[in-house]
Amino acid sequence: MTALVRYLLSDVLRTQRFLPPLLLFGAVLGMLYSSDAGPALGAYSGTCALVYPVGVWLTVVIATAEDPVRRSITVVASGGWGRTQSAVTLLAAAGVLGVAVIATLVPLVTQSRPYPPEVVGQGFAGLLVCGLAGVGVGVLCSRPVVPQPGWSALAALALVVLGYVLGRVPPVGMVLGALGDGRGDVWGKIALSGGCAVLLVVAATLVARTLGPRGG
Repeated sequence: MTALVRYLLSDVLRTQRFLPPLLLFGAVLGMLYSSDAGPALGAYSGTCALVYPVGVWLTVVIATAEDPVRRSITVVASGGWGRTQSAVTLLAAAGVLGVAVIATLVPLVTQSRPYPPEVVGQGFAGLLVCGLAGVGVGVLCSRPVVPQPGWSALAALALVVLGYVLGRVPPVGMVLGALGDGRGDVWGKIALSGGCAVLLVVAATLVARTLGPRGG
């Protein structure tokens, strides 16, 4: 599995399609923390709202780096759709983990106000949850689940917007609300949202590996 993930990573790096979502992430993150971003938890809430769509976009890039013909060859060489799709999900999860780490550390070096360790931990956990939610949505919006690029983009946009407009519904809405107001059991809400995000990722991966052999 490690060799397969490394192969997929090299293919993604070759296409350079990972640059747009990461450049967007860097640009917006820079704007958010170019001046006083306000209370620490609230600032992390704003960053979580950014990490979610970036995670979706990055996952779609990873899932579609290979064209269908090359993907079919990779599937045969790796031992089946299950291993290949699992590797795609693992690589996307590693990507959002890196994004979450960067988004956690940037305010520590750019903001003058203190960031207590517990707040930093809550911020990182919230960022990771929103990133994983993005991975789940990205898997559902890319091949083999949604084979056409146009429909893939529309589906991803619709689900990203839905994650915001549903209010404090886990995983994304609850994290944004918990960090935004800082009241109540913040850790409990993040944990519940994290469980929902993991279930979403697992379910999306199972759907993709089921549809893959059917010609997705």
